[in-house]
Amino acid sequence: MTSKKKTKTKQQAPWLGLDIGGANLKLAHSRTEVPWSRSVPFAMWKESASLASTLARAIDDSPEFHGVAVTMTGELADCFATRAEGVACILDQVTRLFPAPVVCVYCVDGKFRSPSQAARDPWMAAASNWHALASWSRRLLPKPKSKEEESTGVLVDIGSTTIDVIGMSSSRLLTGSKTDSDRLKRRELIYTGVERSNLCGLLRSVPLHGKVCPVMNEQFATTRDAYLWLGYFEDDSQDNQTADGKPATRHCARYRIARLVGEDGSTLADSDIDGIAQSVMTKQVRLLRRSLEKVLRRNQEWGTEPSMICAGHGGFLLREALEDGVVASRFGLGQQTWLSDKLGEGLSRCAPAFAVAQLASEQVD
Repeated sequence: MTSKKKTKTKQQAPWLGLDIGGANLKLAHSRTEVPWSRSVPFAMWKESASLASTLARAIDDSPEFHGVAVTMTGELADCFATRAEGVACILDQVTRLFPAPVVCVYCVDGKFRSPSQAARDPWMAAASNWHALASWSRRLLPKPKSKEEESTGVLVDIGSTTIDVIGMSSSRLLTGSKTDSDRLKRRELIYTGVERSNLCGLLRSVPLHGKVCPVMNEQFATTRDAYLWLGYFEDDSQDNQTADGKPATRHCARYRIARLVGEDGSTLADSDIDGIAQSVMTKQVRLLRRSLEKVLRRNQEWGTEPSMICAGHGGFLLREALEDGVVASRFGLGQQTWLSDKLGEGLSRCAPAFAVAQLASEQVD
């Protein structure tokens, strides 16, 4: 699989981008005239053998495409003994559905490889979706004021499981990280998201009846329940991908949250549930601010006003983190770009899939 830089033209072949995660499959088409994307729940740790068939159903109504660009994080699922096994399994499933010659795999060196090349060098393909999105997002930075300057910024991608905080300039990514452990140590990866995070792993205690109450160490509720209760997510009575298998509704979230402190939905007042749910948001906002400050501080040496780009469906967390103006004033934040406004909610949620499709359409020959 060869790749080379090309000038973007309207005649570029259409590509399908796949972001294959451990809990969700994200798909997006490269063309923006009629946006198309899909986000499909998929428990890789239980269903890895049905990845090809699930993808086949997901693309049933997709526009025509001539190539398939893949990025992934699902190789981390604990059904795989090693990351290499996970990469190989995912690529085997993808090439059962799509002919290998039309598939290319994005790697953390910014290059595309064929499925066989990626399987032979799995740590380059593993956990690559953040790199694809950040590489594509650099084009959204403001134009430099002079040839001697570079624009800088930070990408914040807030999803169901994780938050990425990546520094970048108009010419490159401002990070030496290649693996998840690199990014964890540099605070560029926060392993908590707005849907799947277990509340007892996020919080040690919550306010209850005017006192501090330790939480039970059990998966009774997730962050999705907190944001259902607070009104950031809409009810979905058909979705039972929850801690207790009951619908993803505000009413059921009340009972899941109450179990966290040994109560149930009928014994706690609305104000009690409010306090617990707000504690969840406060903790995640604090973690996000800490990462923003660390990444932006590293970028200060560039001496330019950094911009901010937000992707994913958890943008409300970033808005809350910026609400008091402390981060913006301390680091002189400039332009803010919200992909949900620029591309729509669907493509923003599937931003790495869209990014890898766009990159392939421009680079892969």
